[in-house]
Parts: sequence; structure tokens; C-alpha cells
Amino acid sequence: MEGTIDRTSRQGIIPAHHDGREDSREESNAKNGRGQGEVEELSSPSHPTTGPPERSKVKVTIEWGDIKHTVEGDLEVVVREVMQFAARVLPNYSLASKLTFSPDYSTMVDDLSEVVKLTPEGEVVMLRPEMSAENSILLVLLAVRVANAVGSRPTVDMAPELISKSIGRAVKTVRNTLATMTKTGVIDRTNEGGYKLTIQGIRKAHEVARSLTSKSTMARPDSSGREVQTSG
Repeated sequence: MEGTIDRTSRQGIIPAHHDGREDSREESNAKNGRGQGEVEELSSPSHPTTGPPERSKVKVTIEWGDIKHTVEGDLEVVVREVMQFAARVLPNYSLASKLTFSPDYSTMVDDLSEVVKLTPEGEVVMLRPEMSAENSILLVLLAVRVANAVGSRPTVDMAPELISKSIGRAVKTVRNTLATMTKTGVIDRTNEGGYKLTIQGIRKAHEVARSLTSKSTMARPDSSGREVQTSG
């Protein structure tokens, strides 16, 4: 039929317009190994296979006096261990604490104040020079231990020369007395050559201080100068 132009001849007459996009798509498909018209498969990110979620752990630390106990694990395990610890240890600790000697430094300060004083420099001054050398040494060493407990002195021991100066006795007398006291177990000699009270010595020194305090309160002079006995 005249007037009909087939598609081939028309393409030859009117050149096809290329904007460059098709060529770009073809190049991209060639690089990706895809032919024209093929659909790209979308791959989903792979997720590692995991088992059941890990149970969270609990950590508990119990402090009771000088006892410290730490438990870590599942909640049920920790609760059970804490209950067992409380039933097993705490009653025994309460009973044992009644038999354990713990220095009461606040009481010692009151009892020592009648017989011993500390200078701002930490030196000990005896107020009762008439006491025996052993009791004087006990009280002086107790005073430095109390001072150490409250933070006003760095150490709990004293050298024989300082003890001699504090109690007003000769160094030889002090050394001989220290040797005897060491044998009886009331004091220990340190590696630096000083001397400090043992637990037994702390108890004995406190008893000496208390006895002196009680005597001073029981016999006090009245306004006329006579001693008045007071009930302790």
C-alpha cells in the first residue's frame, strides 16, 4: 500500500536519538555479568545463627565486720548462696565477736587523760612519775597506740631512748624493763628497734589506766583539803 513506510525504512530516514543512558546501562550490566532484561537478585544480609540468649549474671558482695564474701552467677544461685552464707557464718561470727578483744580507743582516751598527755609534736608526757617503770612504759606505749588510732601519730612503737625521756627513767633501766616485758608477752620488739604493745599488753595497760582513774575519782579532796571517798 502506497504511503505506507515500513519500520525499517523509517528508522533509516529518522536517526534514533541516544541520550547515553542506554549505553551506560549496558556497560553496567556487562560489568555485573547481567544481560539486558535480566533482573538483579537482591541478597539479604546474612544473620549469624545464635542459640538461646545468654542469661544475665548477678554479683553480690557481703561485708560483715572484717568478713567479705562475693558471689557471682545466676540469680537463683546467688540468692541460695547468700542465704547459706548468712545461716552458716553470721551467727558464728556474732558469737565469736563476743570473745574477741577489740580496743575501745575512745574509753582509753578518757582513762589515759589522768596520767598521760600528748604534745602537739606527738611526744608523750607522764603525769605520774611515781609509778613503777613497767606501768609507766605500759601507759606510754598505750598512749602512742591510741594516738596512732586517731591519726595524730604515724607509728605505734617507741624507741627505748624516747621511752626513757617520757617516763623520766634512765635508758639502762628502761632497756632492762623492756627485756622483762618482752619475755612476759606484753610488748614486742619491731624490726626498727622500737617497742610496741601486744594485744595482751593493750589489755593490761588499759587495766592500769582504769585503776588509776578509779582511784583518783574515789579519793578527791573537798574544799577543806580532806580526801572524800566517793562511790564508784
